[in-house]
Amino acid sequence: MTDTDVEWRPEDHRASKMVKAIKGDTINGYFSSPVGGVWRKYNQGNVHEFVDRVPRALATNIKRHNSAPATLVPIPNSHVVATDTPGFKTLEMANKIAAHSGGLLIVKPALVFHTVQQKSRHGGSRDPDYFEKAYKLVEEVDGPIILFDDVSTSGGHLIGAHRLLHDAANSPVVLACTFGRATKVQRENPVGLLEEQIEL
Repeated sequence: MTDTDVEWRPEDHRASKMVKAIKGDTINGYFSSPVGGVWRKYNQGNVHEFVDRVPRALATNIKRHNSAPATLVPIPNSHVVATDTPGFKTLEMANKIAAHSGGLLIVKPALVFHTVQQKSRHGGSRDPDYFEKAYKLVEEVDGPIILFDDVSTSGGHLIGAHRLLHDAANSPVVLACTFGRATKVQRENPVGLLEEQIEL
């Protein structure tokens, strides 16, 4: 998806609605996505069926890059200050991804925030240095670490988490996975796979 003033194409709107579905926001109208080679329409009434399909796809893509056992650490949602905070959606999604990993992944909600944060999409910080200090490490993590977030914009959340966990953990952060990636450049296929290396 893109946050610039360029003219949005149908596929940009489709990508945006998919991200809203993952975040639990209201879907206006509908979007289509292929299921078994057949295009299916999703609206607010059945969007949960789309969301339910996402963890399996994410688990498959993670296994393409990491075939060894690893710990999946969710990036906390902006209001999460304890592991039992209601609405810890990235933790819920991480658990579903692990359930589709064939035993390869375990989940540890090792990070929460010291205080409730302003959402990045509503003007909150995107600075990795800020997040490195805003996170609280509440659980030690063993083994290779894979970070999970619903959407990445600048990568600040992921970089801050990498710095904190990489220094504190017995094994390094080896991969990060997100469902969406907001960019300032309109991509040819905004709903396709995107692989990139984030500068730390």
